[in-house]
Amino acid sequence: MGLLMLHPSHVMIFRQMQGYWMISSPLSTGGGLATYVGDERGQYYRLTKVFVESFKFHNTEYEPTVAFKIYDIPVTMKLEEFCRALGIAPVGTARRIDDNPRDLLELYRGITGDDCRTIQRGKIRNIQLPAIKYFAYYIATSILGRENTSNISSYHLAFLNVALLGETSYHLGSLIARRLSSRGPIFGGTIALRILTHLEIPLDSNDVPLTPRRLDIAAMKSHHFVTTDSTIDNMVYRMLFADGNEKEIPLPQPGLFNIDRQSWSLTKEAVEEHMKIQEFHQQHDSENAEPYYDYTVTHPDVSSSTYMEPGRSSSYYGDTTSWGPWE
Repeated sequence: MGLLMLHPSHVMIFRQMQGYWMISSPLSTGGGLATYVGDERGQYYRLTKVFVESFKFHNTEYEPTVAFKIYDIPVTMKLEEFCRALGIAPVGTARRIDDNPRDLLELYRGITGDDCRTIQRGKIRNIQLPAIKYFAYYIATSILGRENTSNISSYHLAFLNVALLGETSYHLGSLIARRLSSRGPIFGGTIALRILTHLEIPLDSNDVPLTPRRLDIAAMKSHHFVTTDSTIDNMVYRMLFADGNEKEIPLPQPGLFNIDRQSWSLTKEAVEEHMKIQEFHQQHDSENAEPYYDYTVTHPDVSSSTYMEPGRSSSYYGDTTSWGPWE
């Protein structure tokens, strides 16, 4: 298998995007992925390739195990220890998920504005709130290591079920193990390194580092998450509705895209009403803005000098040095 078939795990650019997309910390911590946020530790070619190609999941009824190799070292460990190494709680059923389970189907419809498709035909792009959609892309590219990141699956929804609702019906560690044991393009660099660290096995100094991919604005353009002309200072979100219509919405929108809201989807009418009200307030605030006054007085008898009126200290203008750039 050639180098081109091995893909590094993506890195979640959490701090950079949280202000714009209303990403909430509980989304990742609830999903058991708190330590993955912004984790940019190295990923390595041979470590990842050998780990994934040798990975097997033995889901026995009483003591499920995983088996794999770290370089040339064969390892067998209980599923519970595997979860501990990954920082994921070993709770929920490890049985294979049925097709279209009721709870996950309801969740999918709740986050997509009632998209009527089955889970197998559902799309991540149909998720309406930016934070939930971004998290689903991260699960797809880094935790489940899927090459097809457009379709959603029961595995994605099981993670979202924990993150959004706190429901632990499904064993997340077993979902990762099932995905790693399936055939296909090689992902799993982040997971392989965590296992190596947990087992205290030294990294091969001759291993080739992989360049990590970041779920940054460029990646989100390729996923049709934001418009192609969006920049980090001027992002425009592409919101898709169940009827196939799309609306472009400037970000941030804290009143519209709040992960703590009661509903995780919005009707087209509600979005349009919100935008009209916002436009009205922006226009009203602009019309009532106080005029700007220049208090600097120039004395014609003094060449190239200015004079500040008495009583006008430099603090009047505000300490602009405290206005650090937003990160």
